[in-house]
Amino acid sequence: MILDDLLQFSDSQALTATAVSTNIVDLGAVRDIGTGESLYVVVNVEVAFTDAGSDSTITVALQGDSTSTITPDATQDLFVIPALAAAGSVYIARLDPGAAPLAYRYLQLNYTAANGDLTTGTVSAHIAHNIDKYVSYADNITIS
Repeated sequence: MILDDLLQFSDSQALTATAVSTNIVDLGAVRDIGTGESLYVVVNVEVAFTDAGSDSTITVALQGDSTSTITPDATQDLFVIPALAAAGSVYIARLDPGAAPLAYRYLQLNYTAANGDLTTGTVSAHIAHNIDKYVSYADNITIS
């Protein structure tokens, strides 16, 4: 997977409470980046999440705005990270063409913690064109 530093939302960002990504993606102009080739938001868990009550979750949402001081004009929920997500876990959401946040110049991720018992957890997040999800299967051919 090829990563672009300008498309990175979080770089080893600690999450123990609700927060926004440390970086804002500036598209340079208003454009719909979801039309054409598939794009994905990829979140990698780098340090395992721990939770005192084992019931917390982190909801990851994409937010778009017309100004860099984001007060979201549009939000789209992407996925939920469970309380005890292990290091190395990867969460991927395909960006839907025409989704409301993609119609704005500035994008960020919002991480919403539910049940508030998280004590550790670190993520990196970015937009990617290709994802590493290739799986090789047996060809199911019998030669006798």
